[in-house]
Amino acid sequence: MGKRHHALALLVCILLLLSACKSKAAATGGAPRTPFIGGTAGISMNFEKDNPPPEITDDESFPFKVILLLKNEGEHKVEKRDIKINLIGFDPNDFGKSFSDLKDAEPIDTLDSKKKDSEGNIVQGNPTTVEFPKGSDNFVPNKFSGNTEFTFRAEACYNYETLSNTKLCVLRDMINVRDKSFCKPNGARTTYTSSAPVQVSNFRQSVVGKDKLSFSFDISVSGNVEIFSDRSKPSNFDAACPKAPRQRRENENRVTVEITEIPVDPVVTSLKCGGLDSGHKGEVILVSGKRTVTCTVDLVTDRVDLEKVLGVKVTYNVLDNKETKVLVKHLAET
Repeated sequence: MGKRHHALALLVCILLLLSACKSKAAATGGAPRTPFIGGTAGISMNFEKDNPPPEITDDESFPFKVILLLKNEGEHKVEKRDIKINLIGFDPNDFGKSFSDLKDAEPIDTLDSKKKDSEGNIVQGNPTTVEFPKGSDNFVPNKFSGNTEFTFRAEACYNYETLSNTKLCVLRDMINVRDKSFCKPNGARTTYTSSAPVQVSNFRQSVVGKDKLSFSFDISVSGNVEIFSDRSKPSNFDAACPKAPRQRRENENRVTVEITEIPVDPVVTSLKCGGLDSGHKGEVILVSGKRTVTCTVDLVTDRVDLEKVLGVKVTYNVLDNKETKVLVKHLAET
């Protein structure tokens, strides 16, 4: 009996020791060291099962709805007013509806983003839905001369934002850099970017004078989406993601880039970025889905060796789509 008690006491001690070690690890090293979850996702969109059904008949016995399940897989919150969905690919008159029934639909709820708390736990945003037609209405197919397949394509236009940050290397002496200097003022710098369809990457820094440095970074599109200027947020689909040739040319492949933190910083002054109207903010055109932004800054003369966080914010509209097929089976009259 004594041996059993000794073994039980030993087991309790081991468990307490493991628990203490775990608590200590969480306190000293468990918190995340990076600001974002990361990734290239924005809003995901999928048809809810059997809405629409893959097959129906044209005898008016199969009224149906189109229901889309939306989820924010990225790290920027999207208000319901900032996303519009159109349904295209078929003539709504063939299903007892008009074109107005297929335009500028909004989701039921706001699309909250993914979040990472101070301990690194990822909190998912809740999914929401959008339906066509609205309310108690349904699609009811007309009679056709034979089996006919239709494409139901949902197109979503939404406003989104990418955030990134990078630490600039600032030394008291930018020219005579020692081998064991606090940081390296020339070369690549680690960049962290939020999960979004547009990414900030390939950040590089170089010394161009005793009190001056230059840096550049790439803006690029990730994923099979189209990007438009956010001069018009999605108050209506056609204004935010236009399809008319002239309006499309004036808006496609454009993003607004803003350098944050730096413009009012006492250490880094006189920020100037090529292509940004005010020196730190402006709209740029992506070529083949990419654009490099190059900037210069002056450094205050009375400084110490340090790393300074530089933030970049990119805003834009996203056009994405999802489609499915519906087979309308003709029932011959008897």
